[in-house]
Amino acid sequence: MPRVSKDSAGLEPRQAGPFTVGYVDAIVGQGGVEVPGYIVTKAEILQLVLYWATEILEIEFAYFLYGCSGSSEWRTGQYAQRRLNSISSFIGENEMNKASTEAQETFARRVDPRAWRIFTEGTPEERNSFQRELDEKMAREYP
Repeated sequence: MPRVSKDSAGLEPRQAGPFTVGYVDAIVGQGGVEVPGYIVTKAEILQLVLYWATEILEIEFAYFLYGCSGSSEWRTGQYAQRRLNSISSFIGENEMNKASTEAQETFARRVDPRAWRIFTEGTPEERNSFQRELDEKMAREYP
């Protein structure tokens, strides 16, 4: 019987009355099922590092911009970090750091440079001011 990765432990969705909250297929559904017998290459595993590191960046950056998150994002972030930790035990920290740096550089090229600088280097005052600016812009655009 197919099984999901051990990294998905505790990340199952919850029932809230008739609603399912926090279901992420790539973690606990068919997308998260292990593929027994398939051995990944080093090049493939480095792509996984890029993928999961980017998932974390997207979640953290969106939280920085909009100040909110959901249970699916929390589960995805937790799972991504667990996957990275698991991979690190096989390829070592040096390879992980190189791939993580590549993920950050690629992500940074896709987003607003000012927002990225404030996200990565900004003072608390700069961050608060930037977030107020975004809130005001969204209030004007989506009254």
